[in-house]
Amino acid sequence: MTDIIIQAYHVLDEIKGDSKYIEIKALDQLICKKYEKEIENFQKAKQNYDQVMTDGGGYHPDFKEAVKQFSDTKTILYNKDEVKQYFKVEKEFQDELNTFLFELTQSVSNHIKTPDKMGIIKKGGSCHVR
Repeated sequence: MTDIIIQAYHVLDEIKGDSKYIEIKALDQLICKKYEKEIENFQKAKQNYDQVMTDGGGYHPDFKEAVKQFSDTKTILYNKDEVKQYFKVEKEFQDELNTFLFELTQSVSNHIKTPDKMGIIKKGGSCHVR
């Protein structure tokens, strides 16, 4: 059992050394420093939107304003080049991880549920010993 845990740490070290992982971490730090105000505005708008949705949703008197504010702040933040690059690299990295998990689980058993290319785990199948 200890050998499996040690091997898992080796795999984790390899993942953390991947160029996409390193780029994601660097972009995250850059975005947090460079767009601090935009992130703060987005978080406030999201909190307000979530509160409006909790308090009455579409029937809340501030619904339209909250939706517009949330949409505007999200658009401003998500249209930054570094943020676009972050999401692009993150998607590529997630696809690589899903492929790795699929190959790993298939080598153990084809009954283990794994995410598909969209990251969705399908119903059916189970991990069992016959």
